[in-house]
Amino acid sequence: MLVRLIWLGLVLFVSPVAAAIVDGIGEITVRDDSGGGTFFTVDFESNYLPNVVLRENGAASFEALKAQAVAARTFAYYKLRGNSFIRNGTSDQVYSLGGPQPNPGGRWEAAVRATEGEFLSFNKILTATFYVAGAIPSSSSGVATGSDPDPTNTERFVTYTFANNQLGPNNTGTTLGFVGTPSNPNYPNRGAMSQNGSDKLSDGGAFYQDILKFYYGGDIQLGLVNPLPGQPPMLKTLTGFEAGNEHFVRAINFAGQTSNVGSGSSAAVSQQEAQSGASSQKLTINYDHAGDLADNGVQDGFTVRHLSGVANGRQLSNITSGTPTNPAGNPVGNLVLPTEGSIGFWLLVETVATNANLQVAIAIDEWENDVANSDLEQSTYLDIITDGQWHQYQWSLNDDSLWFPAFGASSLGDGLLGQSMTVDSILFRGQSDAVIYLDNVFYSSVSAVPEPSTTLALLTLGLAAVWRRRR
Repeated sequence: MLVRLIWLGLVLFVSPVAAAIVDGIGEITVRDDSGGGTFFTVDFESNYLPNVVLRENGAASFEALKAQAVAARTFAYYKLRGNSFIRNGTSDQVYSLGGPQPNPGGRWEAAVRATEGEFLSFNKILTATFYVAGAIPSSSSGVATGSDPDPTNTERFVTYTFANNQLGPNNTGTTLGFVGTPSNPNYPNRGAMSQNGSDKLSDGGAFYQDILKFYYGGDIQLGLVNPLPGQPPMLKTLTGFEAGNEHFVRAINFAGQTSNVGSGSSAAVSQQEAQSGASSQKLTINYDHAGDLADNGVQDGFTVRHLSGVANGRQLSNITSGTPTNPAGNPVGNLVLPTEGSIGFWLLVETVATNANLQVAIAIDEWENDVANSDLEQSTYLDIITDGQWHQYQWSLNDDSLWFPAFGASSLGDGLLGQSMTVDSILFRGQSDAVIYLDNVFYSSVSAVPEPSTTLALLTLGLAAVWRRRR
């Protein structure tokens, strides 16, 4: 790990009415402070960011590298809002020891690709993502103590906003920038990440989004930059289960809408099957027949609302009381995406009874300034193929006929998609026990075609979207 200090200067106050809408860039101009102030231009995502990740925290484990990639990307966009270039050096970010460099490839490029286009904001204001080396924490919690070694004397700048429940205006930031107050907050300054601490958290199995929220606040929001015109279509994996449960950390019966699910039902990472990589999430659903009949005398089947939202997602339920809540399924725990293209995932389901009637849908939050009561919309249900093979299930975000208020409640949504959204949950229903493997929840900037609405149509799509199961 590189041990160094970033002297970034003061962060100027920005009005909280500003919107964190970020347009992607293809290239970035770098001023080489170590090369006599000369300028050079390189590709932003495929050259600049991998080199920054390598030289800022290159020896860290992979989830820490991904957190570094998001922090470096966000900081670059923040600096470019007032400048036409970024400095190569500790005044901004270290790209190289001098002059343009080739793409380093390896884990550093992979970390950038895995977080392609992701940036941080709060209250729709772009974040100045400060980071320093920090102390080397001995505790698995990632919080350094006074006895931990601090070779660069930078631990004093690190913020533990998640551990201290500092949310909203109560997160006053780091002294590396202009420090606000609860009554006069400086929202670009949301704290400083420890590179040594992020590596410790990553080694302990933390997901990169949880690492970012650990330092910048549980209410920091991840978003996706607007794509460049003419760029190739984006296919972005939102959850791949290679770093644990990632977004789907809640118990399978956590949501209130889940019903008729018996004891022994669970959701856990498994290496038994994977559509890609080494892991997927195994959902074991034990259908409670007796409870279903006792409910209203009719065998309606089970319903599961499998919530999406990282473990460290937090927001204030009441600013005056300062009571933090963990809003599973809320935008604050997920990545903000445009409502153009398609959304979906892969499932492998073991053979079940012919009358199982297993179906799946997806629910999304229309994101608007991280409010708890944003519209909740639901897709149509698709029949699940139960042949023990991987199949892709996806829905077009451009077709309003595929969306309606979640759970049929007009009080929750209107069936019309706005400009941006986050994944709320994946919905399952059926009338038998089921073992379901879930993998590679994805967003695509291309609309899903054809759109399957029946088993026959899904089988047709499945000819092209089927993966041979692992043995």
